[in-house]
Amino acid sequence: MPVVGPPEKKRRAICAWLTDNNINPNQVPLDCYLSIVDTDGQRHIQYTEYVRDEKTGGILADGQGYARTRDVRVPCITDPPAWLNIPGGPS
Repeated sequence: MPVVGPPEKKRRAICAWLTDNNINPNQVPLDCYLSIVDTDGQRHIQYTEYVRDEKTGGILADGQGYARTRDVRVPCITDPPAWLNIPGGPS
């Protein structure tokens, strides 16, 4: 069954927010869970990103043909708009 993403307005807002935080939206799977966590007093964005081949840039697959991913945390530079309802973000 295909993954259904957010409505276009919300998708664009998420992409803009990710870009503002130095995250390439093309690295983040459509069905990725995004949250903001507090680590030692610093707010971080926690998300999943694709694992890419260093030479070709292509997304690597696991042994069963699924895209490989890894969990990532990066500093939260700008908060998301409250209406996006990102867990840990402004409410």
